[in-house]
Amino acid sequence: MKRIRKISLMALVVSNTAVALGLTVLLHNWVPSITEAGPERFTLLFMVTSALVALITVISIAYAKITDPKVASAMSAAFDEAIGLRDQALSEHTIVSVASRDGRIKEVNQNFVKAFGYEIDEIVGQSPAILYGDNEDEPTYSDVWAIVSEAGYWQGEQHLKAKNGNIVIVQTTIIPRFDKSGVHVDSISIRTDLTKARAEAASDGRNAVIEGLPDGVIVYDPDSFEIIYANKNCRKRLGWQQGDLDGKKMSDTFTKFDHDLFERYLAPLLNGEEKEVTIEVMHDQGPVEILTHFDTGPHGKPSLISVIRDITERKQAESLKLNSVSMVSHELRTPLTSIKGALRLIESGAVGELSPDIRRMISVAHRNSDRLLEIVNDILALEKIDSGEMSFVNKQMDLRDLLQEAAEANAGYGEQFGVQYAVAAMDKPALVCGDQSRLMQVMSNLMSNAAKFSPPGADVDLYIEDRSDAWRVCVADHGPGIPESAHKTLFDSFFQVEGTSEHSRPGTGLGLTISKKIVQRHGGTIAFDTRLGKGTTFYFELTKLDAGEAGMLIEAEAVDARNTAVA
Repeated sequence: MKRIRKISLMALVVSNTAVALGLTVLLHNWVPSITEAGPERFTLLFMVTSALVALITVISIAYAKITDPKVASAMSAAFDEAIGLRDQALSEHTIVSVASRDGRIKEVNQNFVKAFGYEIDEIVGQSPAILYGDNEDEPTYSDVWAIVSEAGYWQGEQHLKAKNGNIVIVQTTIIPRFDKSGVHVDSISIRTDLTKARAEAASDGRNAVIEGLPDGVIVYDPDSFEIIYANKNCRKRLGWQQGDLDGKKMSDTFTKFDHDLFERYLAPLLNGEEKEVTIEVMHDQGPVEILTHFDTGPHGKPSLISVIRDITERKQAESLKLNSVSMVSHELRTPLTSIKGALRLIESGAVGELSPDIRRMISVAHRNSDRLLEIVNDILALEKIDSGEMSFVNKQMDLRDLLQEAAEANAGYGEQFGVQYAVAAMDKPALVCGDQSRLMQVMSNLMSNAAKFSPPGADVDLYIEDRSDAWRVCVADHGPGIPESAHKTLFDSFFQVEGTSEHSRPGTGLGLTISKKIVQRHGGTIAFDTRLGKGTTFYFELTKLDAGEAGMLIEAEAVDARNTAVA
């Protein structure tokens, strides 16, 4: 009977131990669901299960001691093994560190190394305070230890700092350990990493908001342009379903996707010159504005995020406004031309000698009629571009000739402000395909702005930069620079920068708008760099014309010339 009781007792103990360990393993397998229910629940259940192993085994040993010393010895060994398994499970699935009585880390497990990025020899001997950040809302190491000393343990969520500076979100339990005499030996910290779960929860919330936005949002790889994500509005515009994104690239979003133009558009963003870039393009379904910025994401993987906004209504409103103004402008141009001619005759003395006061008043009237006629001409030019009535005769041209011609043509304008245009020499051709007269209009607009905002006696520098697949034409002044508040609206119609120069005279507010549209009609981009108190550089980029393309273009022009002569 005694032997049967011993065997039953051992079977009971072993089965109880197996059940407790099984619960521990199940907890490990259920970590995601438990974490969602709350980190405190996970820690509590994990510790309770471990305690159950010890409790069941201790009770079994106590009972066995009463009945048989041999059984007690066997159960003691089983207890040690169970405790070892518990510690192993704890170490494998949580972040564990042990701090000595004097507040120095003396032991960490591999999960600690993985989570915080410190090697064992780097962290051992350090104070746990090295993990605590500078967030005023977070308890400091001293705060935590004060609670441990008073209450006997500390439990809570922490935002700790890894070696690389990243924040690691953990659920922490800190328990001091004492020897048999009650002397504090060390403290053990058991942590559960919540960083990934929190990031995924935040990402899910963000995605839900983005999915419902009225604008199209598209995320793609900056190297391959492969699409990673497109929200509902974007998919609807493109006629895609959620499952259609696999293998799609940005080139699939437009029927006439210009890869070179898109790369030039993104270049200031990718090389760090700009934080975001904007472009207006004609999509298959109408005009859109694309605003793009660079993002590294929660895991450090780079991507580009473009917000695509339908601007059909805005363009229609602008067109209606411009049409109304252009109708008035057409009616004004003829009488303005007559007034300007009459004022010139009076100012020249053709109708009689003028007193100094009258001459001064006539001069003011003449200048203002010039400005009014300039406004009328700019409005009509802008209306012609938007309506597609402005013709472009693109031919092979050397940008060096454009700069030289522009400097000579605008020299008189620069003299009015005491400014000279300085053209930088370039020893190799800068060939593009373009309309020289239209690009001359762009140069005149940029150069007149530079002269207006330059101090007397300063130079305005004109030069060309080689940008691998494009030529960059630059107009640089040494004026006051452009305030950041004006950056986003600088190319808008009728916009003018105010209060940046004492001697500048107002323009029409259309020059940069016209310049941007002309450059875009050439398949190019236009932008600027500025520093307050240092100056501003406006530049536009046009695709290079290589030797083969240049030869074909020359031959085509020759054929056109012969056909014209025959006709």
